[in-house]
Amino acid sequence: SIVDANFAIGTIAGIWPDPALANRDGVGLLNRRGDEQVAAIMAQYGPRVTVAMAFNQSATANGERHSLELTMRSDGWAVTVPQFRIAEEAKTFAPGNLRATADNPEYMDLVQHWIQHKYTLRYSGGLVPDVYHILIKGQGVLSNASSVSAKAKLRLLFECAPIALIVEAAGGRSLVCPTELSEPCSPESILSVMATDLDQRVGVCFGSKLEVARCKSYLF
Repeated sequence: SIVDANFAIGTIAGIWPDPALANRDGVGLLNRRGDEQVAAIMAQYGPRVTVAMAFNQSATANGERHSLELTMRSDGWAVTVPQFRIAEEAKTFAPGNLRATADNPEYMDLVQHWIQHKYTLRYSGGLVPDVYHILIKGQGVLSNASSVSAKAKLRLLFECAPIALIVEAAGGRSLVCPTELSEPCSPESILSVMATDLDQRVGVCFGSKLEVARCKSYLF
C-alpha cells in the first residue's frame, strides 16, 4: 500500500543455522526460536540504500550481540553507524494497526497514554522505515496489536524475529502480544517464541526498554 505512493520500502531477512548443526529436531524453520538466528538484516531503499545488520552472540568474537549500519556508496559499502544504541526511554511512537483499537480496549488505552503524554507520532505504515527510525534516532516504540476485526498481519519468521534480533542487539526490547485468536501467549521476547507454522502471525512491540515494558503492562 505504500509502494504506489513512492514511500521508502525495505527487505527483511533472518539467517538461520542448519538445524542439524544446531542439534535441533525442527524441519527447516519450524519448531525454532528467533534467538537461534545467526544474523539478521533489514535493508531500506530510500534516498539512500542502507542496511541495518545484527549478529547474534554465536557469530561474534566477544560473544555479545552487535548491530550496525552499512550504506551503499558509489565505490562500495561503508559502515556508517558502527553500533546502534536504543535508549531506555522514548519520545516517539508508531502505533500500527490502529483499527484494532476499536474493539481492543487495552490497545486503545495504550495509544491514548502516548497521545495524552504528548509523544511525537512517527508512523509511515511501512514496517522497515518505522523500525529504522527508532534505530537512527536511538529511541522510540512501535506497536502492532490486533483484534477480532483487525487481525494480526506480521509474520513471526520472516519479519518479526529478524527485526527483534536487530532491535535487541541495539539495546532495545521486543515483546510478543496476544492476537485476535486468543491463543496462549506469554509476555516474552519475540526471540523466545517458537515458530509452529511458517505463516504464523503475531502481535508485536519493538523499541525502547521502558516503553516495551509499558506495552506489556497494558496488553497483558
